[in-house]
Formats: sequence, C-alpha cells, structure tokens
Amino acid sequence: MIGLAGTSVFASKFKSPHGDKFKLECTTCHTIDNWIKIKPNGFNHNKTHFPLVGQHKTISCKNCHKTLIFKEIKDQCSACHTDIHEGTTGRDCARCHTNNSWIVPNSNIRKIHQQQGFALVGEHASADCNRCHTSASNLRFNNIRTDCYSCHQFQYNLTNKPNHRLSGFGTDCEQCHSMVGRSWNSIGKGFNHSFFPITGGHGTLTCDRCHRENNYQQKLSPDCLGCHSGKQGEAAAIIPAHTTLMKKFACSDCHNVSGFNNVKFQIHDSWFGIYSGKHKGEWTKCIDCHNNDLAFKANCRKCHNFDK
Repeated sequence: MIGLAGTSVFASKFKSPHGDKFKLECTTCHTIDNWIKIKPNGFNHNKTHFPLVGQHKTISCKNCHKTLIFKEIKDQCSACHTDIHEGTTGRDCARCHTNNSWIVPNSNIRKIHQQQGFALVGEHASADCNRCHTSASNLRFNNIRTDCYSCHQFQYNLTNKPNHRLSGFGTDCEQCHSMVGRSWNSIGKGFNHSFFPITGGHGTLTCDRCHRENNYQQKLSPDCLGCHSGKQGEAAAIIPAHTTLMKKFACSDCHNVSGFNNVKFQIHDSWFGIYSGKHKGEWTKCIDCHNNDLAFKANCRKCHNFDK
C-alpha cells in the first residue's frame, strides 16, 4: 500500500535493513513479488558520486556492498581491491589503471615517468619495467635512483673504447651519451663540445677519429692541421701544392667544415673573379686552371683558344 506522499506504508512501520537514513522507495530496486530479485535497471548508480563504468557495470552489487547499509561503502579502490604493489606506487590507482582493465596503458606509464622527472625516451621507451625496478616481487615498484650510473655501472666498468675508468671519465653519463638515442653509440649530444663545434663533416665522425688510442685527456689543437696534416696524407694526396705554395694560406681561406670539396677562395676575387659569370659553378674547380701550383696568371688564352 502506497501513502499519499509516495512512501510505502509497509516500509514506514518497519525498520529498513538499509539504515534509518535510507529514503529511497523500495520499488526502485525491488519487485513486489520477490524481495531477493533486484531490478537490473532500477537504481541509477550513475547519479551518485561513483558512476558504474567499465568493469564495474558487470559485477554484482554484493561484490562491493558487503552489507545492506549502502552508505558504509567507501569509494577508494583499496576498499575492494588488495594493493598488490604493497604501497610502492601510492594509493591513487587511477594513475596507472582504468575501470576497463587492470592492464596499464603505455601512455599512462610514460606520463607517470614524465611527472617523476625521468621520461621514458630512446631505449628506455621499450625497456622491461623490472629491469630497473628490481625487487623481491615483480609487482613492487620501489623508488629508485634516476642517474644512469646506478643502473649502468656494469657497462661503465666494461667499456674499453674508450676505457672509462682509466681515462678518468666521470659517472655523469649524459655528458657524452644521449638518452633519446637507441644505443650507447648516440654520443656527442650531451657533451659540451662548444670549444670546437661538432658540425658539418665533423658531425658524422666518431670520437676516436680525433681522440686516438682512447686518449680523451690529451688536449687537441683546434687548428685544421692538427688532424689534416700532410703527414696523414689527406691534403697532400689530393693537392700536392698544399704542402708547398699553399702553406701560406689558412685552411679556412678556402675550405669550411661542410666538406673539403666545398671550396671558396674569397681572396681570388681581388685579381680574377672566378666566382662570377660563367666561371661560377660546380664545373669550375681549382685544378681546372691550376696544375697543383700557384704560378698562374690571369690570361684568357691560358685556358681558351680563340683561334679555333
């Protein structure tokens, strides 16, 4: 029997099993022929502060509501789910997990590491979590140090090209190695080489091309001839005059770091404008007029036979 105010007369005479403050009409959830059977779409849980989404839509009410006093239930994940991480990841389960599955999306893992100051980039993006978070249980993720040496001490001691320990290298790996690289060979991005910028043709070289015999403590001359001297044969083999008549010029008078073949001799314009008119172009090379010597006078007939 229903009263004028819409309240069940039967419910008003008896104490509700859901508590004294429970005011919801019984027929919202129950049927009149069976109190045990609950209407599947009777109570709209989405109007509460805990909407049923994901896996929560498919479970029985009793899985969460252990008693009939519904207000006694807590909305924290730990109220129903055991923390298998044993507190090592905090209490906010939603940082990693979703209501749809316990499987953690990679985007959540990357976001958390970014927030903690250790972005998963380069080789770390595909690394197994347990390789860094070592513990007695694979489900514990204890806080660990974020410096490279704490995980890569073995590689530091094992490396011999160059030998890091004998060369006196520090343990701040990022001074030379790049975290965004896919291997330890991604070198030069972190080390401050501003005293000799690694650009142009130098940018493709490995460190040992200049720092020979793993000697990184030796101070090298920034002058071109320190590496590109006639003794090593690079310059002399191509233009023998480099070691004779052209020695009075600096390498930078003709060359730049983009490559040896990118030659531009600005002083040449003062007596013969080779970089103008038809003389300008890739087809015009120094040796088109100079036979490995500087004894050349600006005479058109030297190269052009106008009688033919």
